[in-house]
Amino acid sequence: MELFLVGRVVKARGLHGEVKIEPMTSFPEKFKTRKKLYIGTTAADAVLIEVVKATIAANGIYLTFNGISTPEAADSLRGKCLFVDEKNLGKLGKDEAFIHDLIGLDAVNEHGKAIGKVANVMNMPSCDVYEIETTKNFGGKRVMVPAIAEFIAEVDLAQRRVVVKRFEEFL
Repeated sequence: MELFLVGRVVKARGLHGEVKIEPMTSFPEKFKTRKKLYIGTTAADAVLIEVVKATIAANGIYLTFNGISTPEAADSLRGKCLFVDEKNLGKLGKDEAFIHDLIGLDAVNEHGKAIGKVANVMNMPSCDVYEIETTKNFGGKRVMVPAIAEFIAEVDLAQRRVVVKRFEEFL
């Protein structure tokens, strides 16, 4: 079963085992309704954990888990990652994609010439940025391309490719 990162435990809070979560998802409000998560250092070692209480406040997301009832137990979760399985991912709107679906897409220019592969997607304050690992023809280096209409002509998940406009400007 494939698991997907949705958050990370930042710190313990209070006397009853509550933890503060750093959301790593476009759907932080889903923490309010999720009753089960997977927790671990990585997806490979993650185990199922039951959410007893979830609070979304102005200063963060706070969760209480079944079996975690002391500050010490909560603090032992610090730095652990929270995951969901595919059936519990949020619903996407038109022209949206999950980051895990974008990584590995072939990157081509407007003429269809291969320029590399999407190696990573970074969430920046102004827009997402596609990190493209170029082919040897372009030096095999990593190039950052803003994921905006000015530079991305098309993202075609069915064809597993992203069309980059004006790619030469990034070299």
